[in-house]
Amino acid sequence: MNPEVPSPLLEMAILEPSCPDSSPVWEKIRARASALSDAVRPHLQTIIAPLLEVSRAASSIFLCGSWKTGVLLCATLLFSPRYFVFALIATLLGGAMARVLNLPAAMRKEGTLLYNVFLSALAVAWITRNTTLPPTAIYGMLVIATVYTLLLSAALWHWFPLHAGLPPLSVAFVITFGTLLTFFPLAAAASAALPYALPAEPVLPFVVAAFLRSMGTILFLPNVWAGIAVTFAILVWSRVAMINAVVGYAGGVVVVKLLEACGMQWFGWSAGHNYLLAGMALGAVYFIPSWSSLALAFVAGAVAALNVAAVQHFLRGSGWEYLPLPYLLTIWSMLCCLRLRDKSGSLLPTLGTFENPEAAAVATALSRERFPHQNETHLLPPASREITVTQGFDDRLSHRGIWKHALDFEIHDAHDSACPPGCDDDLSHYYTQGLEVRAPGAGEIIRIVDDVPDNAPGGCNFARSWGNHLFLRLDYGGVIKLAHFTKNGIIVKAGQCVAAGDLLGYCGNSGRSPVPHIHLHLQTGAESDAPTAPFCLTNFFTRTESGVRWNFAGVPKVGARIASATVSTTVLGTLAHFAPGIARYRSSESEYTELRTTLDEAGRYVFAEGKDRLTAVLGLHALQITQSSIGARSQLLRLLSFAMPTVPFAYQSGMNWEDYVALDAKRRGRALADALSPYLGHRTQRVVIRHAQYPTIRGLHLIATLPEGSADLPHQIEFTLEPVRGLTSLTAHFKTHQITFTQTGFTPTLPNGDADEALFSQP
Repeated sequence: MNPEVPSPLLEMAILEPSCPDSSPVWEKIRARASALSDAVRPHLQTIIAPLLEVSRAASSIFLCGSWKTGVLLCATLLFSPRYFVFALIATLLGGAMARVLNLPAAMRKEGTLLYNVFLSALAVAWITRNTTLPPTAIYGMLVIATVYTLLLSAALWHWFPLHAGLPPLSVAFVITFGTLLTFFPLAAAASAALPYALPAEPVLPFVVAAFLRSMGTILFLPNVWAGIAVTFAILVWSRVAMINAVVGYAGGVVVVKLLEACGMQWFGWSAGHNYLLAGMALGAVYFIPSWSSLALAFVAGAVAALNVAAVQHFLRGSGWEYLPLPYLLTIWSMLCCLRLRDKSGSLLPTLGTFENPEAAAVATALSRERFPHQNETHLLPPASREITVTQGFDDRLSHRGIWKHALDFEIHDAHDSACPPGCDDDLSHYYTQGLEVRAPGAGEIIRIVDDVPDNAPGGCNFARSWGNHLFLRLDYGGVIKLAHFTKNGIIVKAGQCVAAGDLLGYCGNSGRSPVPHIHLHLQTGAESDAPTAPFCLTNFFTRTESGVRWNFAGVPKVGARIASATVSTTVLGTLAHFAPGIARYRSSESEYTELRTTLDEAGRYVFAEGKDRLTAVLGLHALQITQSSIGARSQLLRLLSFAMPTVPFAYQSGMNWEDYVALDAKRRGRALADALSPYLGHRTQRVVIRHAQYPTIRGLHLIATLPEGSADLPHQIEFTLEPVRGLTSLTAHFKTHQITFTQTGFTPTLPNGDADEALFSQP
């Protein structure tokens, strides 16, 4: 435990109350309202939770998790109230069964477990339209289909990802619907011939009407008005998804027209839902939206049309030809094909859970700008002193070909010399000779060579080019080679485990080394001549004209002077001791704001004001904001996201660092910016941050500068962070005015945000 960091309990004891005085009458009214809300909330949640499961089941048909979209899709079913009733009954029944069977609650809430049940209910409603079967038989069929689909869906969601590595999608619905078509062929044929009693369609171009009917067909409502309602529901969730649906449909239409030109007689126009669903899934959901994914959406629609032609040919007359089998075959075949790529290129798979494709595109673009080396192995500098990079990647001397990913380091003086003037013929006078070589990462020493004599300055041992060297197998993958140690200068042994920063030995001038230097590279295997692989250095300082720049990760250029950054216990003590609680702030405009700090399941800080939130991670080297969901309401959180995207644990006088923050397109008044940004580029703002004062155990004082910012952004933000209380003050300087937020009180809570009465009841 760091003795410099004050105890949280002591800090909590000195917190002063903060809110403005309120009248006793108002306090009583607020207390009664709060008590009533607490009493009613559990009952409302009991009612609302199953309905949310229904809405998310509906939205999951389009691989979407938005309950708002689900509500709109359920409302679309009111074009045929029978469909709505069947879907509601089946989904509620399926959810109740899932709870009885203790199936994963997350799958119910997300809708992935129940959307096959939702579709199967629509299939039953469609098959039994205007039949002579008694209601008991119809609802019995609905119950059987619900039970069968639920169990099959749960089994497939377990089997497909585990054994095939593919999403099961609507396989359970296809099997259930296909079984119904097999058991009730006459009822299905009769139902297909019946009119839907839907509103008369408006006069539209043929292709537009066909597209909208395809949208409605997904909900068994092949009507333009139903298609418009479905289209609106998807647009509420994601404009990018709709763009890819249109592009996928266009790809399918191209194939339809080509096959028709070849004289093929088939029902390509009636299967358009396969084209648009395939384009939407592959272009916007399974891959990050980009120009490459948009091209993929077009290809997916074309492939889906070819699969439609094949399925209709081989399954003609069975009823199965109208099922979404082509959509499934397209998704599976193209996912399997794209996984064979050696490099992802610009077509990136979606990793993680996002609100919509736009959010995924923004997060990915911002992550690539903030962390361009995120997919490379991160290594620490191999020395604790300031060193100079004398040869870099793919350099003009020895770092070429399969060994191009390597760095050489030396110690240089202020005049950029490797030794004092006139001493270049004396090896002992070189600054790098005898330099302590440190482990760039944790791992196991697997092999050493330690018997090669040092060369005289200017000489090289080409017979044993690597000289004295060692191999370090990293715990997180990869093998490190460090070369040109002095003879008998390696102090570790083969089989020994070392931690990052441990002393490995002393630098020399052995092997292909005219002057003493450290050679570092990462290689693909443990063989002596294995090819090198890309890597980067992490947590290091670079000396610049404007001072000392801290770098989270990067590959320094030749001539760069770098030094390993060490943790400041004072800075870390502040950043690691933010307490969960409710902080109250008063702005310079006499408005009050509450900022709630909690810890999520992964131990990350979550700063929230209403629905707006920032998520910050205490990593190995810095506190970094990794997720941002900020609307127009929380001005404090928006300013905080610009002020502290990253705060390193290291400290050195005069240090600064930079990061990038995404600009909210909606705040800038561009209505279509979020839909077009995956294709036209995302706007980001560079932020340069520095310590305004020397860090103390009382807190950190920092200044963030936004160079070349727009008029609606501050050009500078000053803020203070303290242990326990977190952000205690923030002042944003705009061109015409400034805004100040001052913390007036702090109430500690439990990590999840609940009040901890024990903190106030103890003497």
